[in-house]
Amino acid sequence: MKKIKKVLNLILSAASYLGILCFLPFIIRSKNEYVRFHAKQGLSLFILEVIFTLIWIIPFVGWIIGALGWIICILVSIFGFINAFFKEKWQIPGLKVIVNTIKF
Repeated sequence: MKKIKKVLNLILSAASYLGILCFLPFIIRSKNEYVRFHAKQGLSLFILEVIFTLIWIIPFVGWIIGALGWIICILVSIFGFINAFFKEKWQIPGLKVIVNTIKF
């Protein structure tokens, strides 16, 4: 049973970086500190993705900023997913303020 919980925690922490799936650990109410750490970071990243999507609506300058922001978010999501899957805690630079405000 413990192995199943470990695998589930690993899957939940990695899924936190896959867009809207960041809400999965919040819905399941995981008590694991490792899962909560990655869930908060995934939610922060998802918020940034929504902001860059809204910026993308602005012609010309918004297209450039939105596209660059999305590329950065995708790369950080991939890196976060890999780190979560291999049981590493990596604080996303610049998101510490947002992550610390999320109560879970």
